[in-house]
Amino acid sequence: LLEEEGLLSFHLGLLQWEWDETDVESRTASTENVVDLLQGKMEKLSTEAQGFLQCAACLGASFVAETIHIVWHDKRMSYMDSSTVESSTEELLTTMVEENYLESPKNNEYRWTHDNVQQAASSLIEEESRASFRHSIGEVLYKELSVNVLDTYLFEVANLLNTATAGVTNIDYAKINLTAAEKARNVSAFEKCSDYASKGIRMLRNDTWTSHPEMTVKLYSLAAEAERVLGRYSQMEIYCKEVLAQKSISILHKKDVYLAKLDRMANAELRYDDAIRLCLTVLKELGCRFPRGGVTGLMKAVVSVRKTVKMVKQTPTEVFNSMPVATDPTKLAVMALLNRLNYWSYTAGDKYIYLLILTNSAMNR
Repeated sequence: LLEEEGLLSFHLGLLQWEWDETDVESRTASTENVVDLLQGKMEKLSTEAQGFLQCAACLGASFVAETIHIVWHDKRMSYMDSSTVESSTEELLTTMVEENYLESPKNNEYRWTHDNVQQAASSLIEEESRASFRHSIGEVLYKELSVNVLDTYLFEVANLLNTATAGVTNIDYAKINLTAAEKARNVSAFEKCSDYASKGIRMLRNDTWTSHPEMTVKLYSLAAEAERVLGRYSQMEIYCKEVLAQKSISILHKKDVYLAKLDRMANAELRYDDAIRLCLTVLKELGCRFPRGGVTGLMKAVVSVRKTVKMVKQTPTEVFNSMPVATDPTKLAVMALLNRLNYWSYTAGDKYIYLLILTNSAMNR
C-alpha cells in the first residue's frame, strides 16, 4: 500500500528501500489502522468492482465462484449505469486476485488474503444500510442455492438472514435457524446453538404451537439444552416453562426439556432425590413403571434381575448379535432416562439400591 501511494520506493542503484519518514507520518496520520488504508485503496476502484467486493465480503472467509456468481447476478445492476461496460464474474474475480484482495483459487474456492481485507471490503457498505444489505444477500442465497450447497453454507446464510430480523416473523427463516442450531449443538458449539435457537424462536408466529408444533418444540428444547450447558439456568427455565405449559404436546416431545431440568437438578444442584422423583414420573408417563421402595421394591428388583439373567442364558449369542439398532423414539427416550436414573440411584445412596438394581435390569432386557 505504501508503495502504491508513492510513499515507499526501491532504489535499484543502492538495492534498498527508501522512504521519507515525515511524509509517511503526515499522509497516514489520519489512518488508524490497515483496514482504513485498504478501504481507501478499494474506493479508487470502479463502482462495479467496489460493489463486487461488498457482495463477496458477505460470503465469509472463503467462497466458491458459483456462489458469488449467484449473488452478483442478482446485485450487479445496482452498480451499473449506461456508461458502464459490464464485466463478467470471472473477470472481476481475476481482478481481485491481481489486486491481492483474494488468493488464487484452489479447487474453485477463493479465499481473502487476510481478515483485514474482508473487513475493509465490508466497510465499503454504508453503515446505515449494512444490515439490510447483508440480509438481502442471505435471501438470495436461501432462494437460489441447492439443498446440498445450502447445507455447506448453512451458518453463513443463517448469519446473513439474522442481520435484519427485528420484529420479523418468518417460518422459513426460523427453520434455517433450527437447522443451524442443531448443527452447532452436534459440534458442541453451545453458544452458537443458543444464538440460532433464540433467533429462530423470535421469528415464530403467535400461533406456532398449533401451526408448527414439532419445529417449535425443537427450537425451545435446543435453546433449553444450550442454556443448561452454558450455566444460564434462569433462561433455561423460561424455555422449559414454555414447553411444559403446552398441553397439546406429548410427553415424548417434552423429553429433551425434562432432560435439561433433570441434569440441572442432579448435576448442577446435586438434588438427587428431586431428580429421581421427577425422572420416575416422566418414565411412568412413557409407560415404564417402577415399584415403590422398601422391602417390596427390593424384592421385585431381585425377581426382575433373576428373570433377566434367565432370559439372557436361554438366548443364543447369535440372536443378540443380529438384533437391529433401536430406533423407536419412545424406547430411546426411556433409555436416556434410565441411564441417568441408574447413575443418580447409585450416587444417592442405599435407599435407592432397589432402583439401581431395577434400572440395570431394565436396560439389559
